[in-house]
Amino acid sequence: MASTAIHLTWFNPVQLEWGPDLLRTHRPDQPFFVLADPHAIPLAMEADLKRHWGELCLGWIWQRSAQSSITAALELCQQLWPLWSAHPKAALLAVGGGTTLDLAKLARFELQDLSLAPAVWRSNKLPADHRRHALWCAPTTSGTGSEVTPWATLWDLDAQPAVKRSWASSQGFADQAWIDPNLTLSCPEGLTRDTALDTLAHALESIWNHHANAITRPLAVRSARMVLQTLPALLKNPLNTDLREQMSQASLLAALAMSQTQTALAHALSYDLTLNENLPHGHACAVWLPMVLDMAAAISPQVQGDLATIFDGPANQASETLSAWLQSLGIVPRDLRSTPAGLEQLHQALGSSRGRNFVGSTA
Repeated sequence: MASTAIHLTWFNPVQLEWGPDLLRTHRPDQPFFVLADPHAIPLAMEADLKRHWGELCLGWIWQRSAQSSITAALELCQQLWPLWSAHPKAALLAVGGGTTLDLAKLARFELQDLSLAPAVWRSNKLPADHRRHALWCAPTTSGTGSEVTPWATLWDLDAQPAVKRSWASSQGFADQAWIDPNLTLSCPEGLTRDTALDTLAHALESIWNHHANAITRPLAVRSARMVLQTLPALLKNPLNTDLREQMSQASLLAALAMSQTQTALAHALSYDLTLNENLPHGHACAVWLPMVLDMAAAISPQVQGDLATIFDGPANQASETLSAWLQSLGIVPRDLRSTPAGLEQLHQALGSSRGRNFVGSTA
């Protein structure tokens, strides 16, 4: 029997550095500015890190916005772009969760006119005269994966109604990712849980995905297994560095898979919950995972096989197993398939940019 040729593609240009206490030991080879979230690292760490980095650290900006919104991005550019006028070859080191890293991805593209920025961000079209500055990302949570993906979430709160947009430049990857699992020790219980659920969503959404392939699937399967095994123990022992390292690895593996596949239906459904119910992103994704898992398993033998590996049991029991696991963490799964209004919401989500990545989408 003739074999079937398989064509795979992979592109992720981010240079990875991973290790405990990396931020305190790694010394970069060029000057840089720091953008840091004060909720993620202690304010006293600024002085310690400045002593370690010496003259390489040219400036420090504390990022205090709770959302990666257009307004927050404009405020950051007002602070950052004048610094680049004086030091055009300096990099930007972003230290924080997904909001901080996403804002850095937006601001690293310097424009001639700040007033043009909102239109550029909304259209995903950079003008020819932009300047792209080097970006290094140091995540302080294990979940968003922003450090190794080219996209940035952009909340357009001025739109009526408010809308979640995605900045998706072809040049959007960071240049380096400094992944220090010890930075996640400061995460409170709720943030630890919700960012880990985001990791699980990234892993599973990379499996039931039109773009899944023989490279991404093993990464996603391994990540999902690690989250299911690690998160309950971590929530009981949040200062356990071994568990933090395992969760950091799971986050990275899922992010690498997702950087190739993008997310899918559960993410498409999550955005309304974040906007209208103020649910954290990971929580808003997780409530839909059992339903979407059930839909995907009914469609795809490939998904069935991956789910059997993840859950150590038949794929037709995976949705029930996942629902029980989520409920043990305080997450109540939802299902849209029992009402006409729910089915209409599901249909609309399947037709969205993320929903079209789902294996069950024909849009």
